[in-house]
Amino acid sequence: MAIDKPVLDHLALIDEHETTVKTVAYFDMDRTLLLGYSAVSLVLEGVRKRHPEMKRVARQIIANIDNRNGGKQYVSVYQRVLHAFSGLEEGAFIDLGQAAFDRHLAASIYREARQIIRHHHALGHKVVIVSAATRYQVQPVAEALGVDNFCCTELCVDNGVLTGEVQGELCYGEGKVAAARKMAMRYRARLDHSWFYSDSKDDLPLLKRVGHPVTVNPSTPLADYAVAVDWPMLRFSSRGMPNIESALRTALMVNSLLTSATAGAASWVLSGSPVKAQNSMVEWLADSGAALAGLDFKIKGLDNLESVRPAVFTFNHQSLLDSIVLAYLLRHDFVALCKHEIEKTFLLGALLKAHGTIFIDRAASDQSLSMRRAQQALSSGQSLVIAPEGTRSSTGELLPFKPGAFVLAKKMRVPLIPIVLHNVDDALPKGKLLLRPSTIRVTIMSPLMPEQLPSTRIAARQLRERYQSVLAEPWESNPI
Repeated sequence: MAIDKPVLDHLALIDEHETTVKTVAYFDMDRTLLLGYSAVSLVLEGVRKRHPEMKRVARQIIANIDNRNGGKQYVSVYQRVLHAFSGLEEGAFIDLGQAAFDRHLAASIYREARQIIRHHHALGHKVVIVSAATRYQVQPVAEALGVDNFCCTELCVDNGVLTGEVQGELCYGEGKVAAARKMAMRYRARLDHSWFYSDSKDDLPLLKRVGHPVTVNPSTPLADYAVAVDWPMLRFSSRGMPNIESALRTALMVNSLLTSATAGAASWVLSGSPVKAQNSMVEWLADSGAALAGLDFKIKGLDNLESVRPAVFTFNHQSLLDSIVLAYLLRHDFVALCKHEIEKTFLLGALLKAHGTIFIDRAASDQSLSMRRAQQALSSGQSLVIAPEGTRSSTGELLPFKPGAFVLAKKMRVPLIPIVLHNVDDALPKGKLLLRPSTIRVTIMSPLMPEQLPSTRIAARQLRERYQSVLAEPWESNPI
């Protein structure tokens, strides 16, 4: 996972202030850990599922969205919105919160926030989300990020039904200070040794009480205040709202996919060779697709891609855009192994099928046909491309590696060449439809010869550990 210089500088600042005392790092959630507002995603999911009460909640939010001016007025608005929840079954609300996370929020978590949280954890700090949002919004985010705890606004529940009333104090303003103090006591830490990351001037009460306040994507009032008192200011850019350029690039990208298929078909007719046709498709997709998507590349170990072929190339699955990145890297004479669900993906599935992709049904007990086709491809001089995770995680974390790639490399006596994708999801996060121009960072490790591979399961575990190590370090300092 690529680490940008502003984040690297901030990690150095954390190290500079490191002490032996117990420390808590507090994080606001909306617009700090994730792009946008979790309440909007929650309501959108409720409306999408035609939940009978969600239209009433949506009307309350829309009617009051311009009144979010802080202080007592904000509290009054928030309480009116929460009152609209009265009568909702808590179980249904829990499900809505998880669905909103899966569909919208998981892809909206800033990569930079993950890196900073990981660094605090590495130093032994406790990490706590402190948010005015409800448990139903905060808990899925907290679990995905692996934080130690969270503080939020708790709602009253009577016989499994929300009453619309707040249980205890609203986790806002001084309420956040009280919640943070309780957590500090739990972890035997002190606020004046702790960190707090926030985007809003509404959080000044807690920002002023911690020893290390940090503004993240700050609102204009908070940015002005931070400049005046010389607080650190971070701008996260790995996630962004769609704009006209994104829409145009996406449309051009779709057109490029269609043109790639046309180029492949023409090559097949003229040459009579399916392999030449597939290579023509890849060449067009690599050059025009990457350019139209606005992708630049920084690549380490480029020579390893051509050092020994055929080979089994592995990569960590991050985005639907992975196929464009791999086409740009590999260029020729390869076949991909993909889960069969992608075969049904609009346009991309048809293009992969035309390229000779081997689709694998992970639920099937007999994989012998897929394995035979993979062996035939290697025997004919084509390389294989496999994501050993099998699928993407919803949060971007690396999943366990399956042994199939290692079985093929050992059986066919070909090298295994690991490709580490650091940040493809910056350009197209999971669940998003519009592209964002990005600089994609890639590390290609040295080939692992078949005789270097231990048992396939051990090899899978060891390679996953190598991927984790490379992804955890700044790209610039990665050894190949």
